[in-house]
Amino acid sequence: MVAAKPLNKAVLNLTDPKILYKKAETNFRLFLVITILHVPLGLFDYYSGPAALLHPAAVFGIGIYWAMQRKVRLERVALAVGYLVSVEILWRMAQIPVFWEFGKYGSAVIMIIALLRRNRRHIPSLPLIYFGALLPGCVLTLIQFDLSAAKDTLSFNLSGPFFLFVSCWFFSNIRMNPDQLRHFFEAFIVPLVSVAFVTLFFTISMKDIQFTDESNFATSGGFGPNQVSSMLGLGVFFTVFSLIALRNDRKYKIYFSVAAVVFAAQSIMTFSRGGIYNAGGALIMVALLEFGNPLKATRRIVPVAFIVILFFIFVFPVLNNFTGGSLQERFEDTQSTHRAEIVESDIDIFLENPVLGVGVGSAYSAREKFLNYKAASHTEFSRLISEHGLFGIIAILSLFAMVVINLRRSRSRLGRSLVLGAAAWSVLFMLNTGMRLAAPSAIFGMTFITIIAPRARRSVRSVRPFSNGTNAAQSSS
Repeated sequence: MVAAKPLNKAVLNLTDPKILYKKAETNFRLFLVITILHVPLGLFDYYSGPAALLHPAAVFGIGIYWAMQRKVRLERVALAVGYLVSVEILWRMAQIPVFWEFGKYGSAVIMIIALLRRNRRHIPSLPLIYFGALLPGCVLTLIQFDLSAAKDTLSFNLSGPFFLFVSCWFFSNIRMNPDQLRHFFEAFIVPLVSVAFVTLFFTISMKDIQFTDESNFATSGGFGPNQVSSMLGLGVFFTVFSLIALRNDRKYKIYFSVAAVVFAAQSIMTFSRGGIYNAGGALIMVALLEFGNPLKATRRIVPVAFIVILFFIFVFPVLNNFTGGSLQERFEDTQSTHRAEIVESDIDIFLENPVLGVGVGSAYSAREKFLNYKAASHTEFSRLISEHGLFGIIAILSLFAMVVINLRRSRSRLGRSLVLGAAAWSVLFMLNTGMRLAAPSAIFGMTFITIIAPRARRSVRSVRPFSNGTNAAQSSS
Protein backbone atom coordinates (compact mmCIF):
# COMPACT_ATOMS: atom_id res chain seq x y z
CA MET A 1 0.00 0.00 0.00
CA VAL A 2 1.13 3.53 -0.74
CA ALA A 3 1.70 5.56 2.41
CA ALA A 4 -0.69 8.45 2.93
CA LYS A 5 0.77 11.91 2.42
CA PRO A 6 1.01 14.00 5.60
CA LEU A 7 -1.68 16.62 6.02
CA ASN A 8 -0.66 20.18 5.24
CA LYS A 9 -0.50 22.36 8.38
CA ALA A 10 -2.23 25.15 6.47
CA VAL A 11 -5.20 22.83 5.84
CA LEU A 12 -5.36 21.97 9.51
CA ASN A 13 -5.30 25.66 10.42
CA LEU A 14 -8.16 26.44 8.05
CA THR A 15 -10.28 23.70 9.60
CA ASP A 16 -9.41 24.23 13.25
CA PRO A 17 -12.51 25.66 15.01
CA LYS A 18 -10.37 27.52 17.55
CA ILE A 19 -8.42 29.30 14.81
CA LEU A 20 -11.61 30.09 12.88
CA TYR A 21 -13.18 31.54 16.03
CA LYS A 22 -10.06 33.60 16.79
CA LYS A 23 -10.04 34.95 13.22
CA ALA A 24 -13.71 35.93 13.48
CA GLU A 25 -13.00 37.71 16.79
CA THR A 26 -10.13 39.65 15.21
CA ASN A 27 -12.29 40.64 12.23
CA PHE A 28 -15.06 41.97 14.44
CA ARG A 29 -12.66 43.93 16.66
CA LEU A 30 -11.11 45.54 13.60
CA PHE A 31 -14.57 46.38 12.27
CA LEU A 32 -15.53 47.91 15.63
CA VAL A 33 -12.33 49.99 15.80
CA ILE A 34 -12.86 51.31 12.26
CA THR A 35 -16.45 52.17 13.16
CA ILE A 36 -15.36 54.13 16.23
CA LEU A 37 -12.76 56.01 14.20
CA HIS A 38 -15.47 57.02 11.71
CA VAL A 39 -17.58 58.71 14.38
CA PRO A 40 -15.48 61.92 14.37
CA LEU A 41 -14.36 61.55 10.74
CA GLY A 42 -17.42 63.37 9.45
CA LEU A 43 -16.61 66.45 11.53
CA PHE A 44 -13.03 66.28 10.23
CA ASP A 45 -14.38 66.48 6.69
CA TYR A 46 -16.51 69.48 7.67
CA TYR A 47 -13.97 71.54 9.58
CA SER A 48 -10.47 70.62 8.36
CA GLY A 49 -10.55 72.77 5.21
CA PRO A 50 -8.25 71.65 2.37
CA ALA A 51 -6.95 68.80 4.55
CA ALA A 52 -10.34 67.09 4.05
CA LEU A 53 -9.18 66.24 0.52
CA LEU A 54 -7.00 63.58 2.13
CA HIS A 55 -10.11 61.47 2.68
CA PRO A 56 -11.23 61.12 -0.97
CA ALA A 57 -7.60 60.93 -2.12
CA ALA A 58 -6.90 58.01 0.23
CA VAL A 59 -10.09 56.13 -0.65
CA PHE A 60 -9.66 56.53 -4.40
CA GLY A 61 -5.94 55.80 -4.18
CA ILE A 62 -6.49 52.52 -2.33
CA GLY A 63 -9.21 51.55 -4.81
CA ILE A 64 -6.95 52.20 -7.80
CA TYR A 65 -4.04 50.38 -6.17
CA TRP A 66 -6.13 47.28 -5.51
CA ALA A 67 -7.63 47.47 -9.00
CA MET A 68 -4.15 47.52 -10.58
CA GLN A 69 -2.87 44.54 -8.59
CA ARG A 70 -3.88 41.35 -10.37
CA LYS A 71 -3.19 39.29 -7.25
CA VAL A 72 -5.87 41.25 -5.37
CA ARG A 73 -9.21 39.53 -5.75
CA LEU A 74 -12.16 41.43 -7.18
CA GLU A 75 -14.00 40.85 -3.91
CA ARG A 76 -11.48 43.11 -2.16
CA VAL A 77 -11.77 45.75 -4.88
CA ALA A 78 -15.51 45.65 -4.23
CA LEU A 79 -14.85 46.76 -0.63
CA ALA A 80 -13.19 49.97 -1.88
CA VAL A 81 -16.06 50.59 -4.29
CA GLY A 82 -18.67 50.01 -1.59
CA TYR A 83 -16.95 52.47 0.72
CA LEU A 84 -16.61 55.09 -2.03
CA VAL A 85 -20.28 54.77 -3.02
CA SER A 86 -21.41 55.12 0.59
CA VAL A 87 -19.10 57.99 1.59
CA GLU A 88 -20.11 60.10 -1.43
CA ILE A 89 -22.98 61.69 0.51
CA LEU A 90 -20.63 62.73 3.35
CA TRP A 91 -18.29 64.49 0.93
CA ARG A 92 -21.23 66.36 -0.58
CA MET A 93 -22.52 67.33 2.85
CA ALA A 94 -19.09 68.64 3.88
CA GLN A 95 -18.65 70.38 0.50
CA ILE A 96 -15.27 68.79 -0.11
CA PRO A 97 -14.06 70.27 -3.43
CA VAL A 98 -14.08 67.13 -5.57
CA PHE A 99 -15.84 66.61 -8.90
CA TRP A 100 -19.60 66.50 -8.18
CA GLU A 101 -20.10 63.08 -9.81
CA PHE A 102 -16.86 61.74 -8.32
CA GLY A 103 -18.71 58.94 -6.54
CA LYS A 104 -20.06 57.54 -9.80
CA TYR A 105 -17.17 58.10 -12.16
CA GLY A 106 -14.49 57.35 -9.54
CA SER A 107 -16.13 54.02 -8.69
CA ALA A 108 -16.60 53.21 -12.39
CA VAL A 109 -12.91 53.88 -13.11
CA ILE A 110 -11.86 51.53 -10.29
CA MET A 111 -14.21 48.83 -11.56
CA ILE A 112 -13.14 49.11 -15.20
CA ILE A 113 -9.42 49.04 -14.39
CA ALA A 114 -9.91 46.02 -12.12
CA LEU A 115 -11.82 44.14 -14.82
CA LEU A 116 -9.44 44.94 -17.66
CA ARG A 117 -6.35 44.09 -15.59
CA ARG A 118 -7.84 40.66 -14.96
CA ASN A 119 -9.05 40.15 -18.56
CA ARG A 120 -12.70 40.10 -17.51
CA ARG A 121 -13.90 41.63 -20.77
CA HIS A 122 -17.20 39.79 -21.19
CA ILE A 123 -20.12 42.18 -20.64
CA PRO A 124 -23.60 40.78 -19.90
CA SER A 125 -25.96 41.57 -22.77
CA LEU A 126 -28.84 43.19 -20.83
CA PRO A 127 -26.77 45.93 -19.16
CA LEU A 128 -25.28 46.65 -22.59
CA ILE A 129 -28.76 46.92 -24.11
CA TYR A 130 -29.87 49.15 -21.22
CA PHE A 131 -27.10 51.69 -21.68
CA GLY A 132 -27.07 51.43 -25.47
CA ALA A 133 -30.77 52.32 -25.57
CA LEU A 134 -29.97 55.66 -23.92
CA LEU A 135 -27.41 56.78 -26.50
CA PRO A 136 -29.82 57.86 -29.32
CA GLY A 137 -31.27 60.54 -27.01
CA CYS A 138 -27.81 62.10 -26.79
CA VAL A 139 -28.04 63.16 -30.45
CA LEU A 140 -30.88 65.58 -29.69
CA THR A 141 -28.91 67.03 -26.79
CA LEU A 142 -25.90 67.68 -29.02
CA ILE A 143 -28.19 69.44 -31.51
CA GLN A 144 -30.06 71.56 -28.94
CA PHE A 145 -27.15 72.67 -26.71
CA ASP A 146 -23.77 74.19 -27.43
CA LEU A 147 -20.86 71.80 -27.01
CA SER A 148 -19.94 72.83 -23.45
CA ALA A 149 -23.52 72.76 -22.17
CA ALA A 150 -24.18 69.45 -23.95
CA LYS A 151 -21.12 67.90 -22.30
CA ASP A 152 -22.23 69.01 -18.83
CA THR A 153 -25.82 67.90 -19.44
CA LEU A 154 -24.84 64.45 -20.70
CA SER A 155 -22.29 63.98 -17.93
CA PHE A 156 -24.85 64.83 -15.25
CA ASN A 157 -27.80 62.86 -16.60
CA LEU A 158 -26.00 59.77 -17.89
CA SER A 159 -23.53 59.34 -15.03
CA GLY A 160 -26.03 57.21 -13.11
CA PRO A 161 -26.99 54.93 -16.03
CA PHE A 162 -23.33 54.60 -17.04
CA PHE A 163 -22.33 53.58 -13.53
CA LEU A 164 -25.24 51.12 -13.37
CA PHE A 165 -23.99 49.53 -16.59
CA VAL A 166 -20.42 49.24 -15.25
CA SER A 167 -21.67 47.95 -11.87
CA CYS A 168 -23.59 45.12 -13.51
CA TRP A 169 -20.50 44.18 -15.53
CA PHE A 170 -18.27 44.30 -12.45
CA PHE A 171 -20.53 42.40 -10.05
CA SER A 172 -21.27 39.71 -12.64
CA ASN A 173 -17.65 38.66 -12.01
CA ILE A 174 -18.02 38.59 -8.22
CA ARG A 175 -18.58 35.44 -6.16
CA MET A 176 -19.13 35.79 -2.41
CA ASN A 177 -19.94 33.47 0.44
CA PRO A 178 -22.10 34.78 3.31
CA ASP A 179 -19.12 35.95 5.37
CA GLN A 180 -17.69 37.88 2.43
CA LEU A 181 -21.10 39.42 1.80
CA ARG A 182 -21.23 40.63 5.42
CA HIS A 183 -17.80 42.23 5.05
CA PHE A 184 -18.98 43.88 1.84
CA PHE A 185 -21.98 45.34 3.69
CA GLU A 186 -19.60 46.60 6.38
CA ALA A 187 -17.78 48.67 3.75
CA PHE A 188 -21.07 50.52 3.12
CA ILE A 189 -22.09 50.76 6.75
CA VAL A 190 -18.93 52.33 8.19
CA PRO A 191 -19.09 55.66 6.27
CA LEU A 192 -22.79 55.95 7.10
CA VAL A 193 -21.82 55.97 10.79
CA SER A 194 -20.05 59.26 10.06
CA VAL A 195 -23.15 60.58 8.29
CA ALA A 196 -25.39 59.60 11.21
CA PHE A 197 -23.09 61.23 13.75
CA VAL A 198 -22.83 64.45 11.72
CA THR A 199 -26.61 64.78 11.44
CA LEU A 200 -26.98 64.05 15.17
CA PHE A 201 -24.26 66.59 16.04
CA PHE A 202 -25.88 69.41 14.07
CA THR A 203 -29.34 68.54 15.35
CA ILE A 204 -28.17 68.79 18.97
CA SER A 205 -25.81 71.75 18.60
CA MET A 206 -28.00 74.07 16.54
CA LYS A 207 -30.38 76.35 18.41
CA ASP A 208 -33.96 77.23 17.47
CA ILE A 209 -34.42 74.66 14.71
CA GLN A 210 -37.71 75.32 12.98
CA PHE A 211 -39.67 72.13 12.38
CA THR A 212 -42.37 72.31 9.72
CA ASP A 213 -44.14 69.83 7.47
CA GLU A 214 -41.23 69.95 4.97
CA SER A 215 -37.79 68.34 4.77
CA ASN A 216 -35.33 69.85 7.21
CA PHE A 217 -31.83 70.94 6.14
CA ALA A 218 -30.72 71.71 9.70
CA THR A 219 -31.13 68.08 10.81
CA SER A 220 -29.60 66.83 7.54
CA GLY A 221 -26.15 68.29 8.10
CA GLY A 222 -26.99 71.33 5.97
CA PHE A 223 -27.39 69.25 2.79
CA GLY A 224 -30.32 67.89 0.77
CA PRO A 225 -32.59 65.92 3.14
CA ASN A 226 -33.79 63.57 0.39
CA GLN A 227 -30.30 62.30 -0.35
CA VAL A 228 -29.18 62.17 3.29
CA SER A 229 -32.33 60.35 4.32
CA SER A 230 -31.98 57.85 1.48
CA MET A 231 -28.40 56.96 2.39
CA LEU A 232 -29.22 56.57 6.07
CA GLY A 233 -32.09 54.38 4.92
CA LEU A 234 -29.54 52.31 3.02
CA GLY A 235 -27.80 51.79 6.36
CA VAL A 236 -31.10 50.50 7.76
CA PHE A 237 -31.45 48.16 4.80
CA PHE A 238 -27.96 46.66 5.12
CA THR A 239 -28.09 46.21 8.90
CA VAL A 240 -31.58 44.70 9.03
CA PHE A 241 -30.91 42.56 5.95
CA SER A 242 -27.87 41.18 7.79
CA LEU A 243 -30.04 40.35 10.81
CA ILE A 244 -32.67 38.63 8.68
CA ALA A 245 -30.68 36.80 6.01
CA LEU A 246 -27.20 36.18 7.50
CA ARG A 247 -26.00 34.05 10.36
CA ASN A 248 -24.51 36.31 13.03
CA ASP A 249 -22.98 35.72 16.42
CA ARG A 250 -24.12 37.78 19.40
CA LYS A 251 -21.63 40.61 18.80
CA TYR A 252 -22.79 41.21 15.25
CA LYS A 253 -26.44 40.98 16.26
CA ILE A 254 -25.95 43.71 18.86
CA TYR A 255 -23.94 45.87 16.47
CA PHE A 256 -26.44 45.60 13.61
CA SER A 257 -29.39 46.17 15.95
CA VAL A 258 -27.93 49.35 17.47
CA ALA A 259 -26.77 50.64 14.08
CA ALA A 260 -30.21 50.02 12.54
CA VAL A 261 -31.92 52.05 15.30
CA VAL A 262 -29.43 54.93 14.92
CA PHE A 263 -29.73 54.99 11.13
CA ALA A 264 -33.53 54.86 11.29
CA ALA A 265 -33.73 57.65 13.88
CA GLN A 266 -31.45 59.98 11.94
CA SER A 267 -33.16 59.15 8.65
CA ILE A 268 -36.61 60.16 9.87
CA MET A 269 -35.20 63.24 11.61
CA THR A 270 -34.33 64.69 8.21
CA PHE A 271 -38.12 64.92 7.74
CA SER A 272 -37.63 63.28 4.35
CA ARG A 273 -39.74 60.16 4.20
CA GLY A 274 -38.03 58.45 1.27
CA GLY A 275 -35.13 56.92 3.17
CA ILE A 276 -37.13 54.89 5.64
CA TYR A 277 -39.77 54.02 3.03
CA ASN A 278 -37.10 52.69 0.65
CA ALA A 279 -35.57 50.54 3.37
CA GLY A 280 -38.94 49.32 4.64
CA GLY A 281 -40.21 48.38 1.19
CA ALA A 282 -37.05 46.45 0.29
CA LEU A 283 -36.93 44.65 3.65
CA ILE A 284 -40.55 43.56 3.37
CA MET A 285 -39.66 41.84 0.10
CA VAL A 286 -36.69 40.13 1.76
CA ALA A 287 -38.79 39.02 4.74
CA LEU A 288 -41.49 37.54 2.51
CA LEU A 289 -38.89 35.58 0.57
CA GLU A 290 -37.26 34.33 3.76
CA PHE A 291 -40.57 32.78 4.82
CA GLY A 292 -39.89 30.06 2.27
CA ASN A 293 -38.38 28.42 5.35
CA PRO A 294 -40.95 29.43 8.02
CA LEU A 295 -39.10 28.07 11.08
CA LYS A 296 -35.78 29.68 10.16
CA ALA A 297 -37.49 32.93 9.14
CA THR A 298 -39.42 33.14 12.38
CA ARG A 299 -36.25 32.81 14.46
CA ARG A 300 -34.66 35.73 12.59
CA ILE A 301 -37.60 38.00 11.84
CA VAL A 302 -39.26 37.93 15.27
CA PRO A 303 -36.24 39.62 16.96
CA VAL A 304 -36.23 42.25 14.18
CA ALA A 305 -39.95 42.83 14.69
CA PHE A 306 -39.28 43.20 18.41
CA ILE A 307 -36.66 45.89 17.69
CA VAL A 308 -39.13 47.72 15.45
CA ILE A 309 -41.78 47.66 18.16
CA LEU A 310 -39.32 48.99 20.74
CA PHE A 311 -38.33 51.75 18.32
CA PHE A 312 -41.90 52.97 17.99
CA ILE A 313 -42.59 52.62 21.73
CA PHE A 314 -39.47 54.36 23.05
CA VAL A 315 -37.40 56.10 20.33
CA PHE A 316 -40.04 57.64 18.08
CA PRO A 317 -41.96 59.37 20.93
CA VAL A 318 -38.72 61.01 22.12
CA LEU A 319 -37.95 62.28 18.63
CA ASN A 320 -41.53 63.43 18.14
CA ASN A 321 -41.48 65.38 21.42
CA PHE A 322 -38.16 66.96 20.44
CA THR A 323 -39.78 68.25 17.24
CA GLY A 324 -42.92 69.46 19.02
CA GLY A 325 -45.08 66.83 17.34
CA SER A 326 -44.03 67.89 13.82
CA LEU A 327 -42.36 64.55 13.10
CA GLN A 328 -45.59 62.61 13.45
CA GLU A 329 -47.44 65.18 11.36
CA ARG A 330 -44.81 64.88 8.64
CA PHE A 331 -45.14 61.11 8.35
CA GLU A 332 -48.94 61.26 8.48
CA ASP A 333 -48.83 63.52 5.41
CA THR A 334 -49.30 61.37 2.29
CA GLN A 335 -48.78 64.08 -0.33
CA SER A 336 -46.12 63.39 -2.99
CA THR A 337 -44.62 66.94 -2.91
CA HIS A 338 -45.28 67.52 -6.64
CA ARG A 339 -43.62 64.28 -7.75
CA ALA A 340 -46.92 62.97 -9.14
CA GLU A 341 -47.45 66.14 -11.18
CA ILE A 342 -43.93 65.90 -12.61
CA VAL A 343 -44.51 62.27 -13.58
CA GLU A 344 -47.75 63.26 -15.34
CA SER A 345 -45.89 65.96 -17.26
CA ASP A 346 -43.27 63.40 -18.31
CA ILE A 347 -46.02 61.18 -19.69
CA ASP A 348 -47.44 64.16 -21.63
CA ILE A 349 -43.98 64.93 -23.02
CA PHE A 350 -43.60 61.30 -24.08
CA LEU A 351 -46.94 61.29 -25.87
CA GLU A 352 -45.82 64.31 -27.90
CA ASN A 353 -42.36 62.85 -28.58
CA PRO A 354 -42.80 59.07 -28.50
CA VAL A 355 -39.78 57.91 -30.51
CA LEU A 356 -36.68 59.75 -29.28
CA GLY A 357 -38.20 61.86 -26.53
CA VAL A 358 -37.03 65.45 -26.15
CA GLY A 359 -33.37 64.58 -25.57
CA VAL A 360 -31.20 64.09 -22.51
CA GLY A 361 -31.63 66.99 -20.07
CA SER A 362 -34.30 68.78 -22.15
CA ALA A 363 -37.31 67.66 -20.11
CA TYR A 364 -36.40 70.19 -17.41
CA SER A 365 -37.54 73.03 -19.67
CA ALA A 366 -40.18 71.03 -21.55
CA ARG A 367 -42.15 70.44 -18.34
CA GLU A 368 -42.90 74.16 -18.13
CA LYS A 369 -45.50 73.74 -20.88
CA PHE A 370 -47.56 71.43 -18.65
CA LEU A 371 -46.66 72.64 -15.14
CA ASN A 372 -46.21 76.38 -15.79
CA TYR A 373 -42.78 76.08 -14.17
CA LYS A 374 -39.53 74.30 -14.89
CA ALA A 375 -38.88 71.25 -12.77
CA ALA A 376 -36.22 68.59 -12.33
CA SER A 377 -37.42 65.00 -12.28
CA HIS A 378 -37.32 62.99 -9.05
CA THR A 379 -38.37 59.79 -10.81
CA GLU A 380 -35.84 58.12 -13.07
CA PHE A 381 -38.38 55.99 -14.90
CA SER A 382 -40.57 58.90 -16.01
CA ARG A 383 -37.44 60.83 -17.02
CA LEU A 384 -36.41 57.92 -19.22
CA ILE A 385 -39.61 57.99 -21.24
CA SER A 386 -39.80 61.80 -21.55
CA GLU A 387 -36.15 62.25 -22.57
CA HIS A 388 -35.54 58.96 -24.43
CA GLY A 389 -38.99 57.99 -25.73
CA LEU A 390 -39.38 54.37 -26.83
CA PHE A 391 -35.70 53.77 -26.20
CA GLY A 392 -36.33 54.74 -22.59
CA ILE A 393 -39.01 52.06 -22.39
CA ILE A 394 -36.49 49.54 -23.75
CA ALA A 395 -34.07 50.61 -20.99
CA ILE A 396 -36.75 50.15 -18.31
CA LEU A 397 -37.69 46.71 -19.62
CA SER A 398 -34.01 45.75 -19.63
CA LEU A 399 -33.73 46.65 -15.94
CA PHE A 400 -36.68 44.48 -14.97
CA ALA A 401 -35.45 41.64 -17.20
CA MET A 402 -32.12 41.70 -15.33
CA VAL A 403 -33.92 41.25 -12.02
CA VAL A 404 -35.99 38.33 -13.30
CA ILE A 405 -33.00 36.55 -14.83
CA ASN A 406 -30.81 37.06 -11.76
CA LEU A 407 -33.59 35.74 -9.53
CA ARG A 408 -33.92 32.63 -11.67
CA ARG A 409 -30.19 31.90 -11.71
CA SER A 410 -29.80 32.28 -7.92
CA ARG A 411 -29.57 28.86 -6.28
CA SER A 412 -29.75 29.83 -2.64
CA ARG A 413 -32.33 31.67 -0.56
CA LEU A 414 -29.66 34.19 0.44
CA GLY A 415 -28.86 34.82 -3.22
CA ARG A 416 -32.52 35.40 -4.08
CA SER A 417 -32.94 37.64 -1.02
CA LEU A 418 -29.99 39.75 -2.16
CA VAL A 419 -31.34 40.07 -5.70
CA LEU A 420 -34.86 40.95 -4.61
CA GLY A 421 -33.82 43.27 -1.77
CA ALA A 422 -31.14 45.12 -3.75
CA ALA A 423 -33.41 45.54 -6.76
CA ALA A 424 -36.32 46.74 -4.62
CA TRP A 425 -34.19 49.31 -2.79
CA SER A 426 -32.71 50.62 -6.03
CA VAL A 427 -36.06 50.90 -7.78
CA LEU A 428 -37.64 52.67 -4.80
CA PHE A 429 -34.68 55.08 -4.64
CA MET A 430 -35.02 55.84 -8.36
CA LEU A 431 -38.76 56.36 -7.95
CA ASN A 432 -38.37 59.25 -5.50
CA THR A 433 -34.77 60.52 -5.82
CA GLY A 434 -33.80 59.68 -9.39
CA MET A 435 -30.12 58.76 -9.80
CA ARG A 436 -28.63 61.71 -7.97
CA LEU A 437 -26.22 59.49 -6.05
CA ALA A 438 -24.02 56.54 -6.97
CA ALA A 439 -25.82 54.21 -4.55
CA PRO A 440 -28.82 53.05 -6.64
CA SER A 441 -26.56 52.10 -9.55
CA ALA A 442 -24.15 50.17 -7.34
CA ILE A 443 -26.88 48.44 -5.33
CA PHE A 444 -28.70 47.41 -8.51
CA GLY A 445 -25.44 45.99 -9.85
CA MET A 446 -25.25 43.82 -6.74
CA THR A 447 -28.11 41.74 -8.11
CA PHE A 448 -25.45 40.16 -10.37
CA ILE A 449 -23.35 38.86 -7.43
CA THR A 450 -23.15 35.08 -7.26
CA ILE A 451 -23.64 33.77 -3.72
CA ILE A 452 -21.72 30.57 -3.03
CA ALA A 453 -21.88 28.21 -0.10
CA PRO A 454 -19.43 28.93 2.73
CA ARG A 455 -16.23 26.93 2.67
CA ALA A 456 -16.88 23.61 4.35
CA ARG A 457 -15.25 23.34 7.75
CA ARG A 458 -14.07 19.81 7.25
CA SER A 459 -12.75 17.65 10.01
CA VAL A 460 -9.24 16.21 9.75
CA ARG A 461 -10.62 12.79 8.82
CA SER A 462 -12.51 14.18 5.84
CA VAL A 463 -9.38 15.65 4.21
CA ARG A 464 -8.27 13.27 1.49
CA PRO A 465 -4.59 12.39 1.69
CA PHE A 466 -4.48 11.29 -1.96
CA SER A 467 -3.91 13.92 -4.63
CA ASN A 468 -5.57 11.84 -7.37
CA GLY A 469 -8.88 11.63 -5.53
CA THR A 470 -8.88 7.85 -5.12
CA ASN A 471 -9.49 6.22 -1.78
CA ALA A 472 -7.07 4.07 0.15
CA ALA A 473 -8.74 0.81 -0.79
CA GLN A 474 -8.18 1.48 -4.49
CA SER A 475 -4.50 2.43 -4.08
CA SER A 476 -1.90 -0.26 -4.38
CA SER A 477 1.87 -0.48 -4.52
